[in-house]
Amino acid sequence: MAVIALAFFVADEVDAIEIPHVLYGEGHDEHRLRRPVPKVQQFVEEVVQQYSPSDFKSHFRLSRGHLEDVMTTIGPFFLSRQHSKVALLNSVLACLWTLSNQESYRGVADRFNITKSTVCLHLHEICSLVTTYLSHHTFWPTGQALHNSELGFRAAGFPNTVCAVDGCHIPIVKPHCENPVAYINRKLFYSVVLTGFCDSERRFCHVNVGHPGSWHDARAFRLSAVGRLLDEDPQSLVPEGMHIIGDSAYPLLPQLMRPYRDNGHLTARQRCFNQKLNVARVVIEHTFGLLKTKFRRLKCLYMKNIANISTAVTACCILHNMCLEEGEAIEVDEQVEAADNGPPHPQNQDAVLHRNQICDLL
Repeated sequence: MAVIALAFFVADEVDAIEIPHVLYGEGHDEHRLRRPVPKVQQFVEEVVQQYSPSDFKSHFRLSRGHLEDVMTTIGPFFLSRQHSKVALLNSVLACLWTLSNQESYRGVADRFNITKSTVCLHLHEICSLVTTYLSHHTFWPTGQALHNSELGFRAAGFPNTVCAVDGCHIPIVKPHCENPVAYINRKLFYSVVLTGFCDSERRFCHVNVGHPGSWHDARAFRLSAVGRLLDEDPQSLVPEGMHIIGDSAYPLLPQLMRPYRDNGHLTARQRCFNQKLNVARVVIEHTFGLLKTKFRRLKCLYMKNIANISTAVTACCILHNMCLEEGEAIEVDEQVEAADNGPPHPQNQDAVLHRNQICDLL
């Protein structure tokens, strides 16, 4: 009886009670107006400005000096193309925050007082500008840079080395393309292949991104700009007597050294060769670890357009090189992937002879 009485009381008083707008459904005609969504106010102006230099780099990966360089370089192009009222500083910081963390787009939008769609739009915009106008931070070693890289690999036990190469899978969601199944790799998740070349200082010399995760590393390498040049004009990349080093997934070329295939009958010298090559080659694994430690969005990219994915990953590699220019010590996220040997590669007799000569010298 008490419940019934309460119901009648509520019915009698309903006209006198002001029902909050949030209780109405979206289909209610009287309340179709968009309600303001609470967001963080003045985050950049009041909070970020108070960060110490170390805190700023911890959150945004770049120092304030490098941030100024980025803004100065891409600023004129951003201002001529932007479609919103978001300031360049806020857009760049939101992009860096998004790439550096695994926070949802909604969380980033609330933090920077913008909409989720604006986060996505400006993320693609800034990444595109970085890859276009800051690509000079990723360059092939020549001159003094080549000498320094060779000295680093020599100290690791493998002389006359230009750089190291390897492939890395960047996890993605199911992409929008003609054949999304091709992007399912051997570990049964969607990914694109990042083929990276790095020097002995863990700096990317060249990257190639976007090939389907089901592709073998050797196939992605062959279709990269470096792979094509090694086939057409190898001397333009690798001086006489020098080489790139890679794992057993790559073909043996006069300019690309890989370990001896372990068939159970390797000589002591061949085992020594393999050990020294693998010790020197691990620098590319460390480089991938640094990249994913700094830009944790690469642990799973929630993008479906392959072009946007490739641009975002390439931008992270460029920003990685800019981080290294500051001489910062970074903890490596060790996630070394086992090499996928794939089908046997045809023997290149010149490469076999060159590898045997190096083996004898080691």
